Amino acid sequence: MATVYGNYTGSSPLSDFTRLYSHLVVLFGSPANPVHFPADYSGPSKVPGSATHVLDARLNLLRTLIPAIFEGKKCLDIGCNAGSVSCQLAFDFHAASVTGIDIDPELVAQAEKLSALRSSRVRPAAENTESITDYFPVSAVLNHGYRIEPKNEAARRSSTAPTLPKWPCLKFSTADWVLTEPSNSPDVYEVILALSVIKWIHLEHLDQGLETFFRKCSSSLVNGGYLVIELQTWDSYEKAIRPNTAPHFSESLRKLQYRPETSFDNLLAAEGLKVCASSTALPRRISVYRKD
Repeated sequence: MATVYGNYTGSSPLSDFTRLYSHLVVLFGSPANPVHFPADYSGPSKVPGSATHVLDARLNLLRTLIPAIFEGKKCLDIGCNAGSVSCQLAFDFHAASVTGIDIDPELVAQAEKLSALRSSRVRPAAENTESITDYFPVSAVLNHGYRIEPKNEAARRSSTAPTLPKWPCLKFSTADWVLTEPSNSPDVYEVILALSVIKWIHLEHLDQGLETFFRKCSSSLVNGGYLVIELQTWDSYEKAIRPNTAPHFSESLRKLQYRPETSFDNLLAAEGLKVCASSTALPRRISVYRKD
């Protein structure tokens, strides 16, 4: 029996092949009938794991290092880029809530649209059943638009819309997290992720800014919470120096005394964050620090 949901009708969950094909059509179009996303969705940034139909290898690795590290947890994704990791944490790894922060407003806008896309594809829970992620095909969103537009959080929480699925608590904001002032009631998280972002923080804010960042991570974690770092080696710092992009980085590099390979563990330990798991299975080392 078909399931009717707003303008969407689905007779059964999608096969893995259909899911993959639908995503590929959205990302690249088809020769005969190229497609376009509603609200000029421009797609995720091409970073590791950014393809929306593929689970991020870093998140899968973290789940093997610390089982259920994300499930039911309040998470912060610093440098969220176009939202791929944040959305996967919410929809695929079942975090209780996810906040994504990035300094680039255009990337945050993309993240909002990706969140709306993922939300629009969830089948609402019926009696004695659970919500199914990626149940409705991408073509439903292409043909009918988002069920709830990006940033319309009030509609997602509305008690007058009982047919809505259980929306993940997922939000995005534009900010330089190092510089944001703590509020009177600062947010406290159980997991903070800093994936492929610390190099840019270090080059922009120098050694003092790095210390501030680590201190703020510690103060923003509950006791027993985790900070996840994807290490960017010193040679990647040197490769980031380009005359046509952030020319001040060249001067910054000369001022830096801390090195990611030798300094970070001690700096984090000084803030009460101790290594509890680490892996070199991926191109960049992933380390997890626990707040004692």
